Amino acid sequence: MDRIISIKLFDQVYTFRADAKVFQAEKIVDYLTEEVEKAWVSTEVPGKLDTVILAALNIANDYFEMKRCREEFLQDIDHRCRVLIDHIDNNV
Repeated sequence: MDRIISIKLFDQVYTFRADAKVFQAEKIVDYLTEEVEKAWVSTEVPGKLDTVILAALNIANDYFEMKRCREEFLQDIDHRCRVLIDHIDNNV
């Protein structure tokens, strides 16, 4: 069953259906609202479209930074596992 989610941006409420599998819909809405508000106050002459584009770029930057950190983390785990396996193989 889909969930109805509402978000208020620029004094206008937007309502949409979210897949029931989206367990963190409220957190996502809060995050988006926060990013739009940050973008709004950071621009000299804030226009709605400019603000939303800046917020989208900031969110995309956060996503790619987290993705990079995750990939580095997985590589580090893989390396550590190989070292442990080598150590076990050489000492058994």
